[in-house]
Amino acid sequence: MGHTVEVFPHPDCRQTYRRLRARDLNDRLLQSTPEVNRAVSRTALEMESREAQSWWQSAPIFRDLSRAECEQIFATAVRRQYEPRTVIVQEGDTGGHVLIASSGRVKISQVSHTGEEVILRIRGAGDVLGGLGMTAGETHTSTIRALEACTVLSWPADEFERLCASSPELQRNALEIMHDTLQILQECFCEMATLRTSSRLARTLIRLAEQNGCGVERTRITFTCEELGQMAGTTLFTVSRLLSKWAEIGLVYAENREIVIEDVEGLLAFADESPAAEKPLPIR
Repeated sequence: MGHTVEVFPHPDCRQTYRRLRARDLNDRLLQSTPEVNRAVSRTALEMESREAQSWWQSAPIFRDLSRAECEQIFATAVRRQYEPRTVIVQEGDTGGHVLIASSGRVKISQVSHTGEEVILRIRGAGDVLGGLGMTAGETHTSTIRALEACTVLSWPADEFERLCASSPELQRNALEIMHDTLQILQECFCEMATLRTSSRLARTLIRLAEQNGCGVERTRITFTCEELGQMAGTTLFTVSRLLSKWAEIGLVYAENREIVIEDVEGLLAFADESPAAEKPLPIR
């Protein structure tokens, strides 16, 4: 069952959500088809070069680097284009490359011991997809799959290590990204252990909407109930039940297999909801 989640823009959406967490929501989102490696024409490379001038400026890995430094780093990268649903990296594959998305979005997932897919993160342009800290021959512990047409830059791990050694800013940014990833995993574990299912699902919907830009009118995000359940740590049935309940009270409504978030404040209330305190035992 597929749904498109559509969010009506809220004037203070970013400010309102700070009470849920102070960090950028894009950092919260902590998966077979043959690889597509198309030849890129000179015109396409020129277009991608112009595109790079926009996305690299907000990419955490390139923070505080000059355009000249970034262009020098890009010159050593291999560019590959992937169609939607194409596997970029398969769990268990031998690693040895640092991967960064320059366009499009991907999902990063693992398969549980019971064979169920669990979506760990959604990544977009400017995000590191994997490879930081990996050595040649080390295996990937997650699968990376394109959600939409995307372009990925890759560097051999030893080449990227050499680039970091020659650029203190690049090395610092890489270490900060690895630190932030660990912190995100800790926060997500805490959410799973302490928050109600409704709160986790509400947070999932809000952070997915935020990834597309809260100020963009009629933001659309397409995920199935099963995928939403994978991200929120629950089942397809529970997601469907909660969405139906929220539709009854006016938080969302379904239309042509789309879910529209109508009341952002109301959904934030569920996102902020804490488990009810345990009642004290009666004194005998």
